[in-house]
Order: sequence, then C-alpha cells, then structure tokens
Amino acid sequence: MKLFKIGSNSKCDIVLNSPYVSGLHAELTSLPEGNFILEDKNSTNGTTVNGKKIEGAKEITVVRGDKIVFGDTPLNWNAIPQHEKFTDCKKVLNIGSNFRNELQITDPYVSRYHAILKIDKNGKPYIKDLKSKNGVLLNGIKIPANQWVPLKRKDTVNLGNIDITDQIKGVIPVPFPWLKIVAAVVVAAAVLVGGYFGYRAIDGVGGGIGGAKPTIADVRTSVVYVTASFQLNTRFEDCPIHPEIWNAVIRAHYPNIGNCDTGELPVQIQSYSATAFFLDREGRMATNRHVASPWELEYLPASERAEIRTEMEKMVNEQLPLEINQVGRDLVDTYNAAYQMSPTKFMLWGMIYTQAQNLYAQGKISDFYGYIDSLIRQLKNCKRSITGNMLSISVGYAGINYTHEDEYDRCDVVAVSPSDDMDIAILQLNKKRTPDIVKFVFSPENFFTGTLEPQKDKLMWIGYPRGNMMARDQITHSIEPQIRNTVCSKVPSKYSFEFQGESLGGASGSPIFNAETFQLVGVLWGGYTTGATYGLACQAKYLKRLYDEEVGNI
Repeated sequence: MKLFKIGSNSKCDIVLNSPYVSGLHAELTSLPEGNFILEDKNSTNGTTVNGKKIEGAKEITVVRGDKIVFGDTPLNWNAIPQHEKFTDCKKVLNIGSNFRNELQITDPYVSRYHAILKIDKNGKPYIKDLKSKNGVLLNGIKIPANQWVPLKRKDTVNLGNIDITDQIKGVIPVPFPWLKIVAAVVVAAAVLVGGYFGYRAIDGVGGGIGGAKPTIADVRTSVVYVTASFQLNTRFEDCPIHPEIWNAVIRAHYPNIGNCDTGELPVQIQSYSATAFFLDREGRMATNRHVASPWELEYLPASERAEIRTEMEKMVNEQLPLEINQVGRDLVDTYNAAYQMSPTKFMLWGMIYTQAQNLYAQGKISDFYGYIDSLIRQLKNCKRSITGNMLSISVGYAGINYTHEDEYDRCDVVAVSPSDDMDIAILQLNKKRTPDIVKFVFSPENFFTGTLEPQKDKLMWIGYPRGNMMARDQITHSIEPQIRNTVCSKVPSKYSFEFQGESLGGASGSPIFNAETFQLVGVLWGGYTTGATYGLACQAKYLKRLYDEEVGNI
C-alpha cells in the first residue's frame, strides 16, 4: 500500500498548479488488490469521480482509469505508478498506523503507510520505506525511501523511534540448519590453524571487547553527546590593579562565574553541544579544538567579535572618567554613588577606588586623586583582548535515559591542537575510566594514517547534529546519535579532507571511519553548502600524534 497526497502545495506527491486546487486537496491510497481509496480532504472546490461529487472526509473506492477531477484539474493517471506485483513473493507485510496494514502500529512516530516487508521466492526478506515521515532505520542507519533493502534475522528495525524487530521476526525465515553446521566447522578449523600459526585479534581495528570485530551497535556506544558552557571575558593586558583586589571585586558581584585571571572581566556565558568519541579505557575522548576552546578568535563570528569590542569600549568609557584631578571629590563621590547603585556596571571604578583607598590608608601614596588618575590612564591605555574559559563540559551516552543534563558525566580538556589547521582536541572523564557500557573504542594504534582516495572506500560517521533537537527522544528521554554513510569526495589537503553529505552544528567531533575495517580516518569539524553539500574532517593521523604526545607526557 502507498499513500499519494494531491494538492497545490509543493510538498504533495502529486502537485496540481491551479487556484481551484487546495494545498492538500485529496489523498489516494493504492491497495494490494489493485484498486484505490480516494478521500477529499475538505477541499474548497471539491472532488468529482466520473462526474459525481464526493462528500468531504468520506473514503470511496476507485480504479485506475476513473475520471477524477480536483477542483478544475483532472487526475493524470500516468502520474500514479503501477501497482508493484508480488505474485512471486512468499509473504508481503504492509506496516503502518492505518487499520488496513497487516501489521498495524499505533504511534505518532509511525506513518499511516510507513513501510512494506516482503519475502521473495527464494525466502530472502526485504524492506522498503514508503516515504514515511520519520523513516526506517536498519541497525540504526536510515535507509533510502522507495528502495528495497535486504534484511537479516539479526538486524534491528525501527520505524522512527519505534523498534519493530520482535514484531517482524516471526515473518523472516530461519536459515536452514546446515548453515550453522558449516559455520561450526569453519570456526573449529580456525581454532586449529590459529593454534599453529598464532592468532592476533584485531583489537580495535576494532577495539571491540575480546578482540572480536565490532558491529555498528558497538561503535555507537563509543560516541558521546557533549554539552558545555563557557565564559567570554574582556582582558586588560598589563593590568595595574592588584590581583587580590581584582578577584575580590569580581567574586563579590559574580559569585557563580568561572575563574577569571587578573585583568579579565566576564562579558557573557554561552552554551553549546557537540560530539566526542572514546580513544581508550582511561576515559580519553577525541573531539574538535573549537569544541574544547570555543572562545578562540578564529571561532567567534566577526559580527560577535565586533559587538564584544564595541561593548568593551562602551564599558571603559562609562566606568573611567577622563580625569578627576580638576574636579576632585565631587566626581569621586558621583562615581562612588554610581558604583553603589550599579556595582557590575562600574566594577572598574570600584577596583580603582578600593586600591587607591587601601594604599592611601597604608601611607604608600600621598596624592590620593593623582593616583586614581594614574590608574585610570593605565587602564585606558591597556591593550584589550577577548579571552574565555570553560565553565562546564560533560558527556551523555547513547541509549541512556536522562531526566536532566546534571546526570551526564563531567570531563576536562586535557589537550588541544596548537592551531586551527588541525581542529582536534582530547577530553578525559573526571573519573578517568571508560564506562562498561562502552563496547568499543577507536584505538589510536589502529588509526588509518595513509592518504584517502576519493570515491574509493565506504565511510561512515556517527554524531549528534543539532544537539538535543535531534538526539533526545521525547518519550524515553534517551539520546541517540545519527549514523550516516559517506565517502571521501576530493583529494585530501595537508590536514583535512572533504566528505559527501550534510554536516550540521552539534556533529562537530564526530568520528569518520571505514565502514569495513572500522579504522578511524578523520574527525568531523565542519561543512559547507555551495551548490553541493559537503563536510570537512581533520585526518586521523594528526589526532594520533596529539594522543601520543598527551599519553607520553603522563
């Protein structure tokens, strides 16, 4: 069965360009026996079948060749594909939320006619996504619409977020027992040969448990959702204010901020999400430099940098009078009153006055107002820059039900690449131990360090694009990564390579790996849309170099 939406809206399956046709005018559903169900969707100008107007919201049966008119526009039956014939199939199972499906699944994530499963004449199962809203996921990977994809009994199948593996398992034939017998013989032979020549498990071309070759489900556990917040600061270089006074004033008015060095004023706090993946069993994870140090100037948009600098100059001009010596006490009293009313707005003045007052009381200065003037001039002449510091960074694991991000595991940044050319960094869990639920790690000793060839190897990436918007299940509150196929699309540059497909914010730090060998080939860091959409990744060999330096320094 297949549903066709008909109307003037460009999102319809059959688009009719007429002012007399409603956006969604009608729906036509093909039935297995060869006829159709037609329903007018309360259109403005109605629908007629063989000259007779049908009642709105009422389903009627029609056959190919009937004269159907939507408003003033007749249906062109050539636009409706011929029924697919299943005469040679042993079994056909229509799946969806509509009662006409053999397997009806009532759930908001499931489309009315979501998918179809068939067992061909040779007993092989296939599944097809019927352009459903939330797609069909095979072992966590979204399959293309309107294409038959082969199935195995061990595969997991999801309609959107709904796992139907157990519900369809009874339809899929059990392999003939001789396959198991042959497999057992092969395993026995492998053990004998291994005992003679010596057996080396490829631990971590996979990095799977026990040296076994991993599955996508295993790899999925190694990829974590990153959530973090950081603080942007304005920094006064060679600041004349004593560190104790600077920090005391900052802490008095911003008790909950991160650590500020002397000369740094907090400007704003920002939050973001990204992706990381495990490298070893000591809790080390790889991600991007711009995830670990997002305040670096090359990562702040030019408009944001300009805005911060404008606010910086405005703050300095408001807080620091040109000279007070000529007006003396009156201006001091005015600024003290302003500081009492708006301490965060006049923090610089508060620091200046406190330092002058302390030194004057200690007898270390004699010209109270002259000293204040000197501090003002020094601060005005200080070179000013934008800095930042991490407030918090933590990770969540795929498939775990979370009620709040406070339940995520905290971590620290332990290494970053020296420049943006290699956009990579290493995090480490505070507990310095990779959780047991992580069944696979991308071991650096098994990274692919050669040169990728365009369009040669099948690659995959796993990550969390758009953060919670796409990752968090609204019902179970668990988080799930996106798993996508790709391929290197261009001869790599010195540090990076291009890959096919869309890359969205939040996917930064995703592992890109060979779909056959599970070797890491790169770390996703960005993407562009310039006619064609493509992503960018740093080559894995530079992450290996950074990791070896970090572990070697311990």
